[in-house]
Amino acid sequence: MKKMVLFLFAVMIYSASAIGQGYSIGDKATDFSLKNVDGKMISMANFPEAKGFIVIFSCNHCPFVVAYEDRMIALHKKYAPKGYPIIAINPNDPEVQPQDSFEKMIERANEKNFPFVYLFDDGQKVFPVYGATRTPHVYLLSKKGNDLIVPKFK
Repeated sequence: MKKMVLFLFAVMIYSASAIGQGYSIGDKATDFSLKNVDGKMISMANFPEAKGFIVIFSCNHCPFVVAYEDRMIALHKKYAPKGYPIIAINPNDPEVQPQDSFEKMIERANEKNFPFVYLFDDGQKVFPVYGATRTPHVYLLSKKGNDLIVPKFK
């Protein structure tokens, strides 16, 4: 099962990079600073003990995301203690999709009691850097020294 999950992460990352957008396997990922549902600005630097991250581009209205929210919670509960917390990022423009407004994000995070940060990509600046094209879109990052990279799986 673990190998299957890693394979799926690799396929998703390869798919994003194959169309010439976003990170490729082996690339260094840049940090960001985005507003969390608690109003605080969060970056990956806020997690100094992390070995890496499971970055999931998520939102409120997508039926696929809604169907996977409990799995996201379970993933976070299983892997955050091992050094791989989930960072969920809503990349959607609330003027286009009002259900994805910051206020609605707060409501959803409280309803589901998200144990992970749920960040708003205000101005849609982060998701294109990653190459995220749909929600949910998942990236696995690993720390190598002070760098975060998109790992190769053997």
